[in-house]
Formats: sequence, C-alpha cells, structure tokens
Amino acid sequence: MPKLRVFMISNLGKQIDIFEGRVGVLHTGTQFGCVHSRSPNFKEQFERLAVLTDQNVILAQKTGFNTKVTPIESLDGLERKQVDGFFRTPEISDGVVVSLTGETLLKIAVIMMNADCGSIEILAPNGEMAFLHGSFDNVDNKDGTSIVNRAIDYFLSKGFQSKELKFRMGEAAQACCYGLNNPALRSLNEARKERMINTYGKDVVRPTINLPRSANNGIGFDIPLIAARQADKAGVQEIEIEGLCTSCHGLTPELMGQSDAFGSWYSNVRENPETARKRGYEMRNSIVVYPK
Repeated sequence: MPKLRVFMISNLGKQIDIFEGRVGVLHTGTQFGCVHSRSPNFKEQFERLAVLTDQNVILAQKTGFNTKVTPIESLDGLERKQVDGFFRTPEISDGVVVSLTGETLLKIAVIMMNADCGSIEILAPNGEMAFLHGSFDNVDNKDGTSIVNRAIDYFLSKGFQSKELKFRMGEAAQACCYGLNNPALRSLNEARKERMINTYGKDVVRPTINLPRSANNGIGFDIPLIAARQADKAGVQEIEIEGLCTSCHGLTPELMGQSDAFGSWYSNVRENPETARKRGYEMRNSIVVYPK
C-alpha cells in the first residue's frame, strides 16, 4: 500500500521537502495568486518563486497531454522565454528528466503551471529525477501508454531496477470532485471505468460526490491511486501519495457548486470557461520542484 502524507497548508499553498530532504516542492495556491505565462503579473510571480525556492533558472515543460519523457542535458536546447531565468522545452513533452547532483544530465528546477493535475516525481539512485504532469490523459493516454511507465522504462534503460526507484504523487483533484459526467460520452466513460477497475482495482473508481461534476452521476477516478498502482505493477516498492483534493480543499460547502469559487488551490473543475476566455487565460497554481 502506498504511504500517505499529511501536511499543513500555508498562504503559499504548500512547501515541503521530499525524498529524504533531497528535493524541495513548492505548490502555490490561491493566496499566492495566479501563475500563468499569459498573466500580466507573471514576471513578478515568477521572481517570487525564484526567491522562495532559491533558484536562478527554472524550466517549464510544454505540456500537451502526452506521455513523452525528455531527458534535459543542457540549457542550449531550451527556449528562453519572456522572463530572465525562465526556460521551456523546445518540444511538447509532459515529462522531463533532470538531475539533483549535476553529475548526470542538467541540475535544474522544474515548474508546472497547473489546476487539478498533480505532479509525479520518480527518483533514481544516481540523482536523476523524472518530473511528470500527472493528468488523467497522461496516466491513461488514448494511445495505450502511460507517462508513469514511460518514465520507469527510461530508468530501466539506464540499467536501474524498478525496486531501486522512489515514486511520489503530489496532491491533485480527487475522485470526490474529478468526475466525468458528460451524458454524450457516458458509454465511453463507462468503458474507461470498467477498464480502470479491471486493471487497477475497484477502489480507483467511485461516484463523484461534489458539485459540479456530481451532476449527471459523474464517474469519479482516483488518478493518484491509478498512477501509484502503475508504479507498483512495474515493480517500484517505495511509493508515496499526498492524499489531498486540490479542487475542494479549503472550499466551503455552500460554494461547492458555484463557478469561479476556489478553496486553497485554483481548479479547472470550478472555473467558468467563459470567464477564462474573456480573461485570456485560466487561473493556474504552480508546482516548482527543485534540488536542495
């Protein structure tokens, strides 16, 4: 069974150390404010993140809901963006591999601007670490692959054994809020439900209980648990899940079904798409993972 962590939420969202203190994680929240590259105050927010994590350079993946995992070996191939110290991968890749030590690959902090999706970190004994966008479509992609298995396969190709790896799934929208409830896609969602149950166990699917996705009998998927079960099936023995729902944590019950109402973190489940279109961007938290 994966180990669950319990932690306190601060006005930064959350800032903790993982992997025996070798890695820091900062997950900003609503009190910190939106972190989106199209936001007019992105430069200020990025500079705050750099100070809080003591980093000069931070890399962001170009996410595209795929399962590609890219080793990052040099700054030379990265795109320099509009803020000093902010780089992006030149290709769409929801996973990257960086180094904690600088002895292999590039020692660099990585940022994911997110809402609902959790981050996945997989650490190898030599200090290489995979940082993965833990969306449902990345964990269970339509092409039949998983970003978790792709990252593990990378480490196996380097000569490591699965039992030597450490796996962590950060907080994310849980099945209580993250349900698929589109009536037009009901048959497809039911088929996905049965496949998840048959592959990973009955407990990875349960009814969504919170609005708005509980409407139309939403089918709730426990994405962190699915990702952890993939790691377990691949032979990883040290598995940790931070079992907290970012969609409803800190949100009062009377606001649960109200659009553009957020708790401790921003959530696409709760954001009105029309509001986001008028603004020109969606509200985003950031997860920064950095070597200590």
